[in-house]
Amino acid sequence: MEETADKPYYGYRINRYITAALISLGIAGIACGIAFAVASYAVWVLVLCWVFGLIFLACGIFWHLTMDFTADWNKMLSIRDSFLNELDAVWDGRGRVLDIGTGRGWVAIEIAKKYPAAQVVGIDIWTKFFKLMGQTKAGAERNARIAKVSDRCTFQYASALALPFKDGEFQLVVSSFTFHEIHAPDKMTLFQETARILAPGGTFLIMDFFAGSFLKAYKATSVEDLIEKVQQLGTKDVKNKPLKETGVDLGWFYRRYWEVDLLSGERV
Repeated sequence: MEETADKPYYGYRINRYITAALISLGIAGIACGIAFAVASYAVWVLVLCWVFGLIFLACGIFWHLTMDFTADWNKMLSIRDSFLNELDAVWDGRGRVLDIGTGRGWVAIEIAKKYPAAQVVGIDIWTKFFKLMGQTKAGAERNARIAKVSDRCTFQYASALALPFKDGEFQLVVSSFTFHEIHAPDKMTLFQETARILAPGGTFLIMDFFAGSFLKAYKATSVEDLIEKVQQLGTKDVKNKPLKETGVDLGWFYRRYWEVDLLSGERV
């Protein structure tokens, strides 16, 4: 999706370029190893070429399996629609909204567009790695201006592990594919901060990985255990819904190995 005068740019197509670069480097490394073998180079040179070639090739295949859906705009639109539909079911569309890990502001802006009574704040630390992928505060602000919601959708630097907001300041907290990227000894801190800044009756909706090996970061043994831990933080009606149940298909790898979930609940 390219940036024009009337269309925001969210920069996800770069993932296909990364895939192509990694696989190309892998093939080049393996090809060099074969060429050096024919030319009778030292064994260590051949091994080095093949090892690095295989590493790059494996990384490229993994990147393709896990990130290619982000470059498919139709799939991204289906994710957006599913997320907003779930939001309709748990929130009345009014009040202050916090988007954790906003990136280029996609979720924050879509909420501001759909819910005219909402005031949205997007936070991120915009690390160097993601800046290389085009995700910056300036990019988010530009997208909000293009979408004509900059008066109700603002962005600021902040850590999700220590949110710079007062207790009970927001009616809604959302996040999309961010919690798994945040490094912390115990990721329950993310939910502690989420519950802290929610007003009584406020809602949260988090889209991320909450099954399998991802549960270890929350020191939970199952999704049910995670739900219980979140409810102990002063929330209720916590529910987990696999994204695939909304009709979104992210591909074979996600169907088999990584389940994307929608975790929602309400502040007591």
